Amino acid sequence: MIPSTWSEPRLLWLLVLLPALWAGAVWASRKAPKLLLPGLPPGFRPRPGLRRWLAQAPRALKLLAAALLVVALASPVEKTAWSEDDIHGVDIAMVLDVSTSMQIQDVEPSRSEASRALIDQFIAGRPHDRMALVAFAGRPVTRAPLTTDRDLLRALVDETTNEGLEDGTAIGEALLMAGNRLRNSPAKSRVVVILTDGENNAGTVDPVSAARALSSLGIRIHTIGIGREGRFSQSFRLPDGNVQRGTIESRMDSATLREVARIGGGKFFRALDRDALADAWKEIDALERSKISSRTWWETHELFHPWALAAMLVLLMSVVLENSLLRRWP
Repeated sequence: MIPSTWSEPRLLWLLVLLPALWAGAVWASRKAPKLLLPGLPPGFRPRPGLRRWLAQAPRALKLLAAALLVVALASPVEKTAWSEDDIHGVDIAMVLDVSTSMQIQDVEPSRSEASRALIDQFIAGRPHDRMALVAFAGRPVTRAPLTTDRDLLRALVDETTNEGLEDGTAIGEALLMAGNRLRNSPAKSRVVVILTDGENNAGTVDPVSAARALSSLGIRIHTIGIGREGRFSQSFRLPDGNVQRGTIESRMDSATLREVARIGGGKFFRALDRDALADAWKEIDALERSKISSRTWWETHELFHPWALAAMLVLLMSVVLENSLLRRWP
């Protein structure tokens, strides 16, 4: 097993001394006196055999054992990292105006279609958050409670229309319904994002009072006002499902939306075109980020024993060779 780090790496410098020890041992063996047998002709050399070839083996094995022992003393260890992520997601209630005036085409392709497309992108880009969807016209309706099912949310955003809802703009009641979706949430950060193109002209609750109620629960509010003011003539799909051509006057109560955002500790965005609407959603996305904290643990495995055992076995082989095949008899 190859170590990933060392407890005493400085000891590895001892390995550079081993070649010098080998050279010194070879030099000493050549200087040692040799036995001369009488009667042998000058220059006689015995035929090389297995014993002669293995003569240097004990010395080499001892050197290898020393090298293994140095590695063992350097205390090789293998470290494995274990990490755990704590994700603190944001719970977000999206409140979408689906009144008839949202079909006006001053924001391409229309206020409603541009809003849906950008909300889809917003949902897709926040994988760690729970989201709820509230739609409103003359009254609000919960289309989805808090959920992490991105496909369901995006499908509901695409399918939500004004059919079956009285026409009008009940901003205050829509805020209260969104607050009810969040009031029992354990999340540290709870946010309402309301998108509308008009002024509060339906329901029994005014937006400022609703904002104060949500703020008392610690819920932050961002408001987006979409579209231009004026009279617009085109075909509209009415709440009863019929399509009719007509003229609608669109009026925006920017002052109230700005006050709602101020009370809720959020921001007010005025989106006169699709680019401005996209910028509003991007800024909200940047403001309301999930918090991810990581913790890392290290698991350490000592690898001293295999190297020390290998050194002992190699040294034992050297001793066995010296006392068996290479043993010198008197």
